[in-house]
Amino acid sequence: MADINRFNERDPGLGTKYGRRTNRVINKNGTFNVVRVGTAFSTRNVYQALLRMSWPLFLGIVILAMVLLNALFALLYVAVGVEGLTGIEPNGLVHNFMQAFYFSFQTFTTVGYGALAPKGDFIAFLAALEAMFGLICFALATSLLYGRFSRPSARLKYSNNLLVAPGSGDKAQWNLQFRIANMRQSNLMEMEASMILTYVEEVGGDFTRKYQQLKLERDYVLFFPLNWTIVHAIDESSPLYNKSLDELQRMQAEVLIMLKGYDDTFAQTVHSRYSYTFDEFVWGARFLPCYETGEHGDVVLHLDRLDDYEKVPGCPIHVHNRG
Repeated sequence: MADINRFNERDPGLGTKYGRRTNRVINKNGTFNVVRVGTAFSTRNVYQALLRMSWPLFLGIVILAMVLLNALFALLYVAVGVEGLTGIEPNGLVHNFMQAFYFSFQTFTTVGYGALAPKGDFIAFLAALEAMFGLICFALATSLLYGRFSRPSARLKYSNNLLVAPGSGDKAQWNLQFRIANMRQSNLMEMEASMILTYVEEVGGDFTRKYQQLKLERDYVLFFPLNWTIVHAIDESSPLYNKSLDELQRMQAEVLIMLKGYDDTFAQTVHSRYSYTFDEFVWGARFLPCYETGEHGDVVLHLDRLDDYEKVPGCPIHVHNRG
């Protein structure tokens, strides 16, 4: 308990003083709800952003950049005069631009079919400049692709809801629990979990964010081939003891999750972040099993059942009325 008390006296790096209420601390994709302003432009920031963004957005930016660069060179060829390119018969601005654009892509990618070629000194220099620029661009694109593929990351599936579940058997103790599973075929091991309860207190018109660490029944597993149900016991020492859902709503309560483990594919430690806000709590429910033993004795994990739960009838809990 001493370790938890020392933690409660510290700010875990997310700030405590706010002029007004804020949104959730950690977004659903694991990023922090922080917008940095006042920073100078840096190519390193652009590089990191390209590594972190989604694959559709990344591929879209790369394709769009190549199209725009080739369109720019095509305009330069048209400005110089497409009559300086063998195999092109000038026939209007649109036709000239499309032919120059086609030639630009051949030069940019160093394909060179041979049907089109420069025949003037200046336009030949322009084509050589584009070929050199194309090599540099493809080298940059290749390094970004390698960086995205080689960067170690965890892809964990979290249950949609955080359950407040009654204890089994004769136990009257309630538990706060959620489930996770590894979405990749890689093996994760030495998994560690941390949970932090954050809430807002209003004092004199100012809002102060508080942090309290939630003690887990099991915060470490050696192997992680199946799902893992992470449980916090709501006993007398828990900050959630005797709290109702209405109280958690007034407190703007949010549970922050931090997970880390060793990925033997990359031979590196990977991290994952997540959070549950008060409106994602489900009171008086239990998770349903999501794995079973197959016909040949192997264990079958159903990732599509990770979110499944059932309500426990007769639970003396006042569920928040969203209406």
